[in-house]
Amino acid sequence: MKRILKNKFFAFAVLAGLIITLIMSFAQIPSAKSTMKNIPIGIVNEDGGQVGNQLTKKVLDNKTKAAHSDQPMFKWHVYQNASDAKKALNFNGDYATVIIPKNLSTDMAKLPQTGQPIKVKLIINQGRNNTLSTSITQILSGMFTKIVSGIGANMLNKMDSMHVNIPAGKATVLANPFEINTETVHKTTNLENATSVFFQPIWIASLVVTLLFYFASKSFKPRHKKDVLNFKLTVIGLVAVISAMIGFTATFYANTILGYDFSSPTNLSIFLSIASFAFIMLFSGFISWLGIPGLAIFGILLFFGLPLLIVAPEMLPTFYQDWVLPWLPMRFLYEGVREMLYYNDQIFNQNTISLLVTALIGTVLFFFETFNKRHKNTFIK
Repeated sequence: MKRILKNKFFAFAVLAGLIITLIMSFAQIPSAKSTMKNIPIGIVNEDGGQVGNQLTKKVLDNKTKAAHSDQPMFKWHVYQNASDAKKALNFNGDYATVIIPKNLSTDMAKLPQTGQPIKVKLIINQGRNNTLSTSITQILSGMFTKIVSGIGANMLNKMDSMHVNIPAGKATVLANPFEINTETVHKTTNLENATSVFFQPIWIASLVVTLLFYFASKSFKPRHKKDVLNFKLTVIGLVAVISAMIGFTATFYANTILGYDFSSPTNLSIFLSIASFAFIMLFSGFISWLGIPGLAIFGILLFFGLPLLIVAPEMLPTFYQDWVLPWLPMRFLYEGVREMLYYNDQIFNQNTISLLVTALIGTVLFFFETFNKRHKNTFIK
């Protein structure tokens, strides 16, 4: 029994269990410590009168904080007109915008006669983050209801002090003089989870392909430096073909197996192919220099990356938001798919460019490995 327990692999098993548990616990930090802070929201005051200015000031002065947060929940951006505010509801722009209507002050003065509530428009940018957009809608609606009820109460008190008789129906409207009309832009419709379904298939497939090419390179014995270069050029050609297969089959499987209906499946497939090519070349560049440990780094990123991508950036702890998320290569895949599905169907966007740069970095590392000393032992003198 003692002899069996002295086997080093038992010790490795204990160590592996402790290390993996630690790594997986760290991977959950972003989702466990997520809280709403500094969510960018736009506001437009088209009224310009006393009531509009009063309402805008109350909104901007609101410093509501989420639980366990030391910063305000919303970061307000003031726009001069609705057109500018709507333009800011773009990819990675504002999560929502509030439009205070024209003639608000005039309509407010006429409210005792008309008895018609005044409509304030709330535009939600659902494509930014589907889950967060639901929370923002509820919180902003509640915030405006609270602010508006205060304005309504002041109006009723003023009219009461003047001994003005108000019909019961109109008194209800005066108590809550505004009506929040919600409009949703960049809708996710039935594709709300589609941005995350491609990450794991593309990432893992790229890892496996890279590993197989690495084993193929280990059995290759070049006689000249030219042989190494020819081998690497052949690998890149094969990677391009396999990447296209991965990209198009991933879209096909998402459609047939998961039931997602994409408006431009060909464009999406091409983008996924570019992502797969970028990842395989990046992995190949690192593994050619570091060996299997280089690939292990990207395997661990699989577990760290997904929680970071699902949570809205503004909800992440500051360290992850500033120092981890910007350097994740899979972010370009995740955000690129989101941009294509919810904002436009263009293949080439800012994330496509980032993926091409990633592919270039990996390719350069892959080719520079040709001059590695390990090849010299097999060259003919």
